[in-house]
Amino acid sequence: MPESALDRAETLLDSSGRDANRPEPNRLDVRVDPKDLLTAVASLMDARWGYLSAITGLDNDSQLEALYHFCSGADIVTLRASTDRADASLPSVCRLIPSAGVFERELSELFGIDIQDAPDTSRLLLPDDWPLDVFPLRKDTDVSNVPSVPVLSQPSEKNRFVVPIGPQHPALKEPGHFEFTADGEVVTAASLRLGYAHRGIEKATESRSWIQDLYLLERVCGICSHVHALAYSLGAERLAGVTAPPRAQAIRELVSEMERIHSHLLWLGVTAHEAGFESLFMYTWRDRETIMQLVEDLTGNRVNYSANVLGGVKIDIDAARAHALLNGVDFLEQRTRHYLEEVGGDETFLRRTRHIGIMSAHDAEVLGVVGPSARASGVLRDIRAEAPYAAYLQFPVEPVLRHTGDLEARVLARVLELFESYRVIRELLDNLPAGPLVARMPRRIRAGETISRVEAPRGELFYFLKSNGSEHPERIKIRTPTLCNMSSALHLTVGRYLADVPMLLAGVDPCFSCNDRSVHLNVAGDTWTWQQLSQHAREFYA
Repeated sequence: MPESALDRAETLLDSSGRDANRPEPNRLDVRVDPKDLLTAVASLMDARWGYLSAITGLDNDSQLEALYHFCSGADIVTLRASTDRADASLPSVCRLIPSAGVFERELSELFGIDIQDAPDTSRLLLPDDWPLDVFPLRKDTDVSNVPSVPVLSQPSEKNRFVVPIGPQHPALKEPGHFEFTADGEVVTAASLRLGYAHRGIEKATESRSWIQDLYLLERVCGICSHVHALAYSLGAERLAGVTAPPRAQAIRELVSEMERIHSHLLWLGVTAHEAGFESLFMYTWRDRETIMQLVEDLTGNRVNYSANVLGGVKIDIDAARAHALLNGVDFLEQRTRHYLEEVGGDETFLRRTRHIGIMSAHDAEVLGVVGPSARASGVLRDIRAEAPYAAYLQFPVEPVLRHTGDLEARVLARVLELFESYRVIRELLDNLPAGPLVARMPRRIRAGETISRVEAPRGELFYFLKSNGSEHPERIKIRTPTLCNMSSALHLTVGRYLADVPMLLAGVDPCFSCNDRSVHLNVAGDTWTWQQLSQHAREFYA
């Protein structure tokens, strides 16, 4: 019998006798001593086994634990490294995986783990007046009574021309703060600060019941609220040993693709607006009302649909609703063909997108890019196809790949994905399984942990859920696709003209609210630049 990808990973990591177990059939857990962490990561990277999807921090009383989640298709390898709470430290893996810097800084700031030899130790998530010795995701931290500390202004460097954008800016749809250092019209460095919409949702889930958290997590993002609720529901159901009925799973996939249509049409309008293509912006936003009306007719809401319940769904599709959905899909498909002709034939739009912001397949892998942004560079990262969930195994999708890796490819990848969503919706409506909508769920979910991954409109959405057997979760970790993709956007701005910056940022379809966190990325600094990190990764992989 051929060796599976997970078996190969187990062979790599167990050769030194480390204790390993499989909490789930598709997941391998390996407990690693901190001094062996770099060796274990290097083994996976040397074998080209998967990519680092997220790092989860856990507070286990006397010890803190960091979980490094590597994904390859449906298989997951988790490296677990523990460190003493009183003197918590772990080595940085950035020299092997440049994209890990964002995750490590989050781990350091929220859990107080000192990341040794980290390329960037600047403040990541918390406000500038947050005390340096208070770590909000530790169990003994009372976040309701945290004193503020004086903020010291930093001296500005001479001979640097910095263009600040945001956080309050008429061109930004959400609060984010960018700083672009320019030499004339050319960007030489870029940084980003988020967190202005930070709501502490991960911490809030620990004081609410499993049912209450479903509605809390749905409000992480309005545009992709369904996939957040879906990822959480699938994880909670797996922990409880419950499988939603086939009809419910099919309806979950149906709403997911409707949400994808809404998100891509909204994004196409925003991108057209940034390019100065105002007529395309107004037409796409007019036509997206069609899908929003269909979602409202089906679920009762245009935002935060609340289609999911733990164990299934609470909405059904009768003949009248199916007929309305098919008519709406027919109309939108016709309009999308027109948009495809426009974005592929308008000379002004092509000058703003063709050969702009080229990201090779290798760069996309090194930078940890996910979703349509990765697929536009020829990298197949689509959880719907790699690790099917809900009803995607019965109603599969064909991922859309482009290979030029420029802005034009990222536009075409998303527009062409709309046609695949239309096809899947028709197939679902024509073959919707019969049966109940909900399976019985217990109020108390048995102790354990699981990983739930779904394909949001922007890419892989990662949830880590841990239960202690009570009515409240022990820990819920959320890693949104924007956190993975934003660093690539800033990387691409360096060396480009300032006029290209709005389009390059829009090209990854960023969602600031969806992060529910803050990140400050120094693309060029006194330590490592992204180019140096990428070059080091190339040398390592070679």
